[in-house]
Amino acid sequence: MITTPGKPLHLSCIPRGEAYALKVNISKNEIGIIYRVTAVLYVHGWNIEEAIAETSMDGYIQDIFIVKRIDGAPMTDEHLNAIHADLHELFYGGMSVMNYLANHPEKMESLRAKVETAPEIFLFNSEISDSTVMDLRMEDRPGILFEISQILFLFGVDILSFKAVTDSGQVRDTFLLRLENGSKLNENLHFHRLKEALNAVL
Repeated sequence: MITTPGKPLHLSCIPRGEAYALKVNISKNEIGIIYRVTAVLYVHGWNIEEAIAETSMDGYIQDIFIVKRIDGAPMTDEHLNAIHADLHELFYGGMSVMNYLANHPEKMESLRAKVETAPEIFLFNSEISDSTVMDLRMEDRPGILFEISQILFLFGVDILSFKAVTDSGQVRDTFLLRLENGSKLNENLHFHRLKEALNAVL
């Protein structure tokens, strides 16, 4: 486990078959946490095969990412230290995600050069829940979770939890979402605009 003294950021990683379970714990509940984590994993060449992210009632964040290197390399202490250093810079060093990505122009170019695929996006509100469910299905490629979390961050939408599963080259992401003020997304105001924005980048 890697811990930052005086800063509540903890990383641990254990093998899980041919992949790794990377746990990120941070007791700093604010919008954009998943946005920053997915940006760092994308830059470091880790494909997220499955992910579960949750916020406890007391604001403690625990994200578990099932990751595999795009080049098939194993997770080393050097990789883990590099991920931790970049996350620390984003959470506590005043570095924005866009400035962080500007230091990795090859990753930005890779996103621009992606093959366009039309995602299926479903948004719905349940009467028995205080959050909005978003279900997204599309062909898998590196950077998807980063791009989704970026759009949600820009819309002021908080990700309460999400689960991403990849199977046979197809990805299905299910998100629980809430606005910064604690309410669900408005079906008339937000659904169409959010779908348009996601379609534009995905």
